Amino acid sequence: MEQKNHTRIAGMGDRVTSTISVTLVLFILGLVAAINITFSNLDKELKEKIGFTVVLHDSIPAQDIEALLRQCDAAPYISDYKYLSAEDALMEETAGDGQELVEMLGVNPYSPMLDIRVKSPWANVDSISGLVGAWEKRAEVAEVSVNTDVVKNLDSNARMFSTILLVIAAVLLLITFVLINNTVRLTVYSRRFTIHTMKLVGATGGFIRRPFLISNLIQGIIAAIIASGLLGALFAWGKNWNPSLGALLPWSAAAVIFGIILITGMAICTLAAVFATNRYLRADYDEMFD
Repeated sequence: MEQKNHTRIAGMGDRVTSTISVTLVLFILGLVAAINITFSNLDKELKEKIGFTVVLHDSIPAQDIEALLRQCDAAPYISDYKYLSAEDALMEETAGDGQELVEMLGVNPYSPMLDIRVKSPWANVDSISGLVGAWEKRAEVAEVSVNTDVVKNLDSNARMFSTILLVIAAVLLLITFVLINNTVRLTVYSRRFTIHTMKLVGATGGFIRRPFLISNLIQGIIAAIIASGLLGALFAWGKNWNPSLGALLPWSAAAVIFGIILITGMAICTLAAVFATNRYLRADYDEMFD
């Protein structure tokens, strides 16, 4: 009886240790997913601040300006735009009325212009180059200025960061599976002779496999719930510390992460149990000692 109790306590200790380990790995995996979502939203926000400046001819009629503004309102690629008359541009650039500059030069050196911001799907070098080329062909336009280096750097950094996060996530998934698989194999190994006996009396593979699957499924659910709770507390603290995180990582996105953690924990724990039990279900008696 004492030996049975000792074995049961040892088995419970292994399951608790395994659950804690799985919880930590799922927590880190969820944190990586949260960082990826936050960075994606930040990348989108930064891209929608990218655009170009369209300088118009000084002699452009008022009706042509109104037509251009209506076209900007209807353009699917424009997230925001701002029209500045020559006088508005002078006041904005000189941080005043600019009369001293006009008196010195004898003329207002600025032209009316449109400051255009594009939506994130168009915030790449090829799309912006195409848009700039189309604007340059218009008769009302004197010139178009754009800084494509910023777009190139943003795209390059986004791809590099996404690749790094993808590699980290893949490594974490592999670690999680190996960890759970080894733990389940130890549990199944301690009961390998019971499995062999059940096979001899005619028990099916599904019947033998079922308790291991249920046990590991529950383990995955518990680990996912704990990991989600820890992540939720971390997200709440982060939003209080920096309210801007609320826009970059809304609770709707956090709920998706929690769901992914739950599904991942359940799937990996169950698959590990299947692989571990199948080994001894296919083994002969002599192989039980390996």
